[in-house]
Amino acid sequence: MMAAASGGLSDYEVQRARNIERNNARLRALGLISAREELSSNNVAWRKETLESKGFDINSSPTRKRKSKWNDQPTEGSRKSLRLEGKEPERMVDGDGPGNGKENSLLEERQARVRECREVRLRRAVEISQAGYEKAARENPTASYEHCLMRIRTMTENGLANRIKAIERAAGKHCVVKMAIFKSCLQDEGRWNLVELAEAALERLKALKPAVDDE
Repeated sequence: MMAAASGGLSDYEVQRARNIERNNARLRALGLISAREELSSNNVAWRKETLESKGFDINSSPTRKRKSKWNDQPTEGSRKSLRLEGKEPERMVDGDGPGNGKENSLLEERQARVRECREVRLRRAVEISQAGYEKAARENPTASYEHCLMRIRTMTENGLANRIKAIERAAGKHCVVKMAIFKSCLQDEGRWNLVELAEAALERLKALKPAVDDE
């Protein structure tokens, strides 16, 4: 295969990177990834940085158990949505863990990601709803967001991991948006260990699937 002029990447790698860029642009417009996630994913696609350098294993299996420094499981009797309580969907609070700058930076990044994505989704919903209910239901690819959120609140960790695997395995026409919705719902609920699994699966799907543009 001939190498492309762009950074020594092969023709296949260039096409793959372009698929990722187009998918990232659409997902950000829908409020399913943040600007920081878009930039990072694009940089990895064009080999400006690596996922390994960020501690992210893109080739990890969505069913493989991963250890997390922060336990994202609620304690018994506290399985409630933080969003419904009007709190930030993040179970780490000041005083958790060693409390050094790295953990505080991670907490701030996660909270900022959730806020940014939520604001974009709300703006998108308002804009589309002005066209009428039927048109909104037909055009808004995130219309099933609340349904997905409700499902996540009732599923076990194993069930959620299996759902990530099922979406990736099916690899349907809208699998990139479906996985992004699932990932976004998980982060809204503070399920950050599972967010990592969904992010890895999303990166694989973005590389394989061309973006499905709005009609």
